[in-house]
Amino acid sequence: MMVCPPSIAFKSFKSILLIFVWLLIQVEVIADSKIIVSEIHYNPNGPDEAREFIEIKNVGDLAEDISGWQFTNGVNYTFPNQTFLGPGEFYVIVANAEFFATQYPQIVIGGQYIDDDGAGAGRAGLSNRGERITLKDGPDETGNNIYSFRYYDGDDGDIPDLPELPEEDDFERAFWPSSADGGDYSLVHINPDGSSDEDDYKSWRPSISMHGSPGEDEPLPNPLLPIYINEVRTRDGDLDNDAIEVYNPNSTDIDIGGWYVSDNIDRPTKNPPIIDNSIVPAGGYLVLENGINGFVISASSKGERVFIYSAVDTVFTGWVHGFHFPASEDGKNFARFSDVSDHEYLIPDDPSLGLENGDPSVSGLKITEIMYTPGYGSSVEYVKIVNNGPQEALLYDPLSDGDNLSLNGFGVTVSGEKPTLAVGEVAYITNVEESVFRSAYDLDVSTRVFANSEGGSLNGGGELLELRIPITIEGLQRDAPGHARYYAILDSVEYDDEFPWPVAADGQGYSLIIENPVGPGYRAIDWKASPYRGGSAFGGGAVLINEILSHTDLPQTDVIELYNPSSEDVEIGGWYLTDDPLLEPKKYIIPNGTVISAGGYWAVNEDNNADPGAPPNYFGTSFSISSRGDEVFLFSANSEGDFTGFSHGAKFGATQNGVSIIRYINGVGIEKFVSQSDSPTVEINRFEAFPDGYSNNPPLIERAVISEISYEPSEGGIEYIEISNISGAALPLYDTTPVNLGGDPSNNWSLDGIVFTFPGNEPELQPGERVVIIPKDIPVSDFRNRYNVPNGVIIYGADNGFTGALNNGGEKIALLRPDKPDFVPGVGIVVPMIEVDSIHYDDIDPWPLGAGSSIERIVESDFGDDATNWQASVDPLGSPGKENSVISSGYDDWSQQEFSDEELQGDRTGPEDDFDRDGIINLHEYAFGLSPKTAAPQESLPRVKFVQNNGFQSVAIHFQKLVEANDVDITVQRSHDMLSWTVINEGAAVDNEDGTMNVIYYDPLNLGEGKVFFRLIVELEVP
Repeated sequence: MMVCPPSIAFKSFKSILLIFVWLLIQVEVIADSKIIVSEIHYNPNGPDEAREFIEIKNVGDLAEDISGWQFTNGVNYTFPNQTFLGPGEFYVIVANAEFFATQYPQIVIGGQYIDDDGAGAGRAGLSNRGERITLKDGPDETGNNIYSFRYYDGDDGDIPDLPELPEEDDFERAFWPSSADGGDYSLVHINPDGSSDEDDYKSWRPSISMHGSPGEDEPLPNPLLPIYINEVRTRDGDLDNDAIEVYNPNSTDIDIGGWYVSDNIDRPTKNPPIIDNSIVPAGGYLVLENGINGFVISASSKGERVFIYSAVDTVFTGWVHGFHFPASEDGKNFARFSDVSDHEYLIPDDPSLGLENGDPSVSGLKITEIMYTPGYGSSVEYVKIVNNGPQEALLYDPLSDGDNLSLNGFGVTVSGEKPTLAVGEVAYITNVEESVFRSAYDLDVSTRVFANSEGGSLNGGGELLELRIPITIEGLQRDAPGHARYYAILDSVEYDDEFPWPVAADGQGYSLIIENPVGPGYRAIDWKASPYRGGSAFGGGAVLINEILSHTDLPQTDVIELYNPSSEDVEIGGWYLTDDPLLEPKKYIIPNGTVISAGGYWAVNEDNNADPGAPPNYFGTSFSISSRGDEVFLFSANSEGDFTGFSHGAKFGATQNGVSIIRYINGVGIEKFVSQSDSPTVEINRFEAFPDGYSNNPPLIERAVISEISYEPSEGGIEYIEISNISGAALPLYDTTPVNLGGDPSNNWSLDGIVFTFPGNEPELQPGERVVIIPKDIPVSDFRNRYNVPNGVIIYGADNGFTGALNNGGEKIALLRPDKPDFVPGVGIVVPMIEVDSIHYDDIDPWPLGAGSSIERIVESDFGDDATNWQASVDPLGSPGKENSVISSGYDDWSQQEFSDEELQGDRTGPEDDFDRDGIINLHEYAFGLSPKTAAPQESLPRVKFVQNNGFQSVAIHFQKLVEANDVDITVQRSHDMLSWTVINEGAAVDNEDGTMNVIYYDPLNLGEGKVFFRLIVELEVP
């Protein structure tokens, strides 16, 4: 049933989509360099020094200054001053420049390296057996690693039989191609963008051309029409014929007759070529099965590789694509998936030969959480897994006693005799003793923990994690004596500590949590930071720092207020408060027996200074908070005083006397600590929890705001910041504290993020006035003429402009005003600078792009540090000194695209209308990414399913949302009586990469509740 109000309310139009369900029946520094080692020729045929070379390539979009960079391992070489490498450019260094020039006369030689073992100039430098090569951005002692990898010579895959024991590196060497070892082929990086693990044999292949291709990519067909290996079948329960599926992403059919498919990267022509007239349709698939139509492939179920090579008349034309894969489970194929960056993944999946792969199968064991650098009082790492399968999961090989599931990358093997995991059950895998883990996270006793203190550790910089189950294939556990065990990979995640992965999980106490426990997990967009420090392993309730009063005069005192947002009481006796979370996290102990009721508050006084003689229970007995700016952190602890994983903190700058700092969640869900409007809402002098505490007031919006920023103008453009007085009165831009009370009117307002102080003696902003600040030494007249700034607008430039530059990657810009000077013992006179307004802009979604355009504050009187309150300017030059752009809503733009001019003149194209009369109003068609002119397919409409979520039976409310519908808010609510409604907050979204996203909200299923109703509130913001 659908209920539609007849008119649009002020600023928004709301509609309700109602879903009726009976429950009586159970059913979130400097960017990485993009310089890679792209090719090496370490053992040419003949004298090594004749053709030996190392090639580097810039695979990024920006030029790189590599002056002073050094190869420090394997070979020694320092790049000369003024060496720049543009996007897509190469740089080749060689062992013997004179000799090399005779063999490759067309190649520009960048320089000549020497062996790091001191072999001397002109001698071969790269080991024929293999070694590590490291490129740094400076000397070995001080430079940062840019690229480092360890190659091997392949050794033809030989591993000695018993009783001879293999050497330590024989297993690794066996996987590397051997044709680069004296066969006059080079080693070439498989992925041109360097996106795979450079230290892994799976990232390298032999060159197609003899002698390699120094200084250029290997020649490719023109036009390049790539074909991808998209799925591989190596075994199922009946051991069917091996098969591969190839995919054609091009707009024309491709005949791959004459191409080669091989499981041996040293022998691309091992098998006969594919027969002529083997057509892969445009956008379609072709399945090649062993023994059919002359096709030959033997893809071992014990783990191997498969590559496809383009060729014409037995001559390779340069296109190569393929994968290495591990052992496989019965009934599972290997399928190719890629993310938004075109990074490829080969993932075990349900068979779909000849069809689109869709999303990977999520049935079975799945990694759902990773705590890789806990920080903030904890060092205990863990990985959480869940059994999403329809039956109990065996965590061992039933054909080999004692061989249990392992987590590769973590180095932990599940302990116990024949361990299992029930349907929907979760478990934590950790590298410490179980008792240590439970104590560190105060975990519920019923939760499964697999602990192995002999395990390894998680990589703080990111790594590949694999859930590996040992399997017996055809009665064998190993391929040969001494060879590694057969493992099937049940799930894998290659996480990172840098964007686009959630960076809050890197040492700040948060874990990585999968967005959708029953969705894919191989992409960065599939993961978010845990809501609270400690992740899901923290068994206690989350308590938040909610308000801080740090600048007071008696009778007011400094106060810290805590808030319990959960639906259960939380005991916080024995927890810690501190202003030094890294060095002294245990400064103040919250009194034993302190309990904050659900939705309640608790506050503690300082007594205005840190004094051991302060009243009992005051945190002033342990530390003080400064009015000039400080930080406060809360840490959970058990009765023994040990940390239990949870923490929450607030950092803030100088504050105005009597104005408190509050926790505020902005429009994109980011926590901010900002000044509060009106009087403080903390309650003081109450050393027990108070459920009747006051909710915080909105953030304080002062009289002057940052209203426009141009941080990345078009080529030849000029950066600027606009400041606006949004009040109806003149605004002094200096310290207005009376001199007799300690004020100093010579202290003017300033900006932080760049270097700028408003010039002049007691400057003012007139009512409604806008001023523009540009870089120093830029003539004001030049800027005014170029940007058409009205004559009456003040522009601070030339000698009065700012120094520094606005960061194109985003940064915090703050408008500051001086408080009265303060004397600090040991320091002297300090002028506290109070934050009037601050904007932490970014160059990625959800912030509007500022490349070329400026970004403008949409509503100047609304909170500014919120991406939803900013837009890209319509005018490419922005609107400095003028009213900001007026931008039509997303719904208006959508309507213009979907309806003709004649239709728009009619009466059926408004948000509340139903143009196609399918029962779905236009607003819902827009919000859910549907067509307003055709009946909506049932599967595209919001729907309800009953699922297992984190081991519990839940209701899942699914719907599709148009990504560009950023002027639409959709809220999911539940009710028992259709009178009072509760918002459901536990949701997840997965980008479909087609302009829509799938959104799922979960609600625990409680049988016996009677009937339950769900509804979607769809709200359109109207400009």
